[in-house]
Amino acid sequence: MFDRKSSSPRKRQDLVCTPAALWLWCLPIGLVIFATSGWHGYQLPATMTGIIVTIVTAWMGVACYVNGRRCGRTHCKIDGILLPLLSLVGVLNLLGVTAFGWNAYSEAVWIILMISFVPEFFGLIQQLRRDREVR
Repeated sequence: MFDRKSSSPRKRQDLVCTPAALWLWCLPIGLVIFATSGWHGYQLPATMTGIIVTIVTAWMGVACYVNGRRCGRTHCKIDGILLPLLSLVGVLNLLGVTAFGWNAYSEAVWIILMISFVPEFFGLIQQLRRDREVR
């Protein structure tokens, strides 16, 4: 069904398949949820929320970039470019160059994450179709 020789080495290099995924992506996503929830509950100042979500966005973006270079997954490559760029926008917002709420920023993070899976999803569908034709 799938060519194990060509997909195995790449899959083994995917950091999502290792315990490192917990601190590379799960912890940062938890921090974004914590920061935005604390901000909405008036328990965390906007500046602290901004610092947390900006650092976390850069953190996840660098992890995605590194993972994209290791495993070649499409969404990792997309997130590895867009998330660090978004973190630069976050820095500009912290410095007062731009003015938007951190809610919009965190929504942009989620939108980038969701949209980045679309090309990969359609690539998987095409791969399954090719595999059926080979049989």
